[in-house]
Amino acid sequence: MGLSTFSGPVASDNGFINNSDNGNTIAIAAPDSLAASYVITLPPNDGTNGQVLTTDGSGVTTWTSNGSGSGTVTSVAGAGTVNGLTLTGTVTTTGSLTLGGALVLATSTAAAIGAVGNAINTSGKTVGKMVVDLSTGIIYTATGTAAADPWGATTGTPVTPA
Repeated sequence: MGLSTFSGPVASDNGFINNSDNGNTIAIAAPDSLAASYVITLPPNDGTNGQVLTTDGSGVTTWTSNGSGSGTVTSVAGAGTVNGLTLTGTVTTTGSLTLGGALVLATSTAAAIGAVGNAINTSGKTVGKMVVDLSTGIIYTATGTAAADPWGATTGTPVTPA
């Protein structure tokens, strides 16, 4: 470890800060390669439970309450393609969503959907997967991933494989 400079009532032993009654230490180490020297100013206290250390980008750090991960998206823009379905335009709280491309649903029959051992129930069944019965036009949506999990139907009457 390199040369360390400290101010205040602190003792240094090979770059370790030692200011405890029992000789335990705190180590602060800089990366081996730096583009320039800089100063990081720590907060004057230890914060409260659940807070995280944040920076203003200029070296001043403060304790901040950790976010809950919730919030509101007010604007999303761009374009992309997933499985042949494209999304273009901007979505805002007052805007619109434009979907283009071909939406292709897997096809099956009500009898196959109702058979627990059928491949439609045993291979690749995911929540939200949609299947259409071409003979009736009914669209079924998987409500679970297990073979026996029911399929919701546009008719309102679910089909539970048996």
